[in-house]
Amino acid sequence: MGFSATMWEWFGQDEYGRVFAVCEGLLALHFLAMTPEEQRGAIPYCPACETWSEVMLPLERTLTACAGALPMDIRTRLQSLWEQCNGLTEAAFHCDDWFMFDHAQWQPLRVAAEELKQLMEWQDIEPFREELLEDCRNAIRGIKRPVTE
Repeated sequence: MGFSATMWEWFGQDEYGRVFAVCEGLLALHFLAMTPEEQRGAIPYCPACETWSEVMLPLERTLTACAGALPMDIRTRLQSLWEQCNGLTEAAFHCDDWFMFDHAQWQPLRVAAEELKQLMEWQDIEPFREELLEDCRNAIRGIKRPVTE
C-alpha cells in the first residue's frame, strides 16, 4: 500500500489531525523543493521568518502528529530533513536576505524534499490537498460540512 492510500485510510478513520499535518507537510516539501527564484517569489515578507513559520514548523508538526504512524522510510527522511533545516547556518538562513535561498546549504534540502514528495506520493494527493485541508480543519474545529441537495 502506498502512502496516499495510508493517508486516505487515516481520513476514513477520522484521523483528521494526521491528515491535516501531512497536507501541510507536503506543501512545505513542495516549497523546499523549489528553485531559489521560485522560493523568493512565494514568500511575501521576511524570507527567514516566513520560511520558518510556514515551511519548517509544518515539517515538525507532521513528525509530531504522525509519530510512529508514518512508514519508517518517510519518518526517517522527514526527521533528517527537519534536522537539516535546523542546522542551516546564519549565512544560509537569516532575516531580510532575499538571496538566502541561493546559499549552497539549501541544495541538499531541495533534493531531500523532492525525494520525500515522491515517497509521499505528492502527485496523487495534491489534487485533493486543499479540500482535505479544509475538511480536516473544519472537523478538528467541530464544524460540520453543510448538506447539499
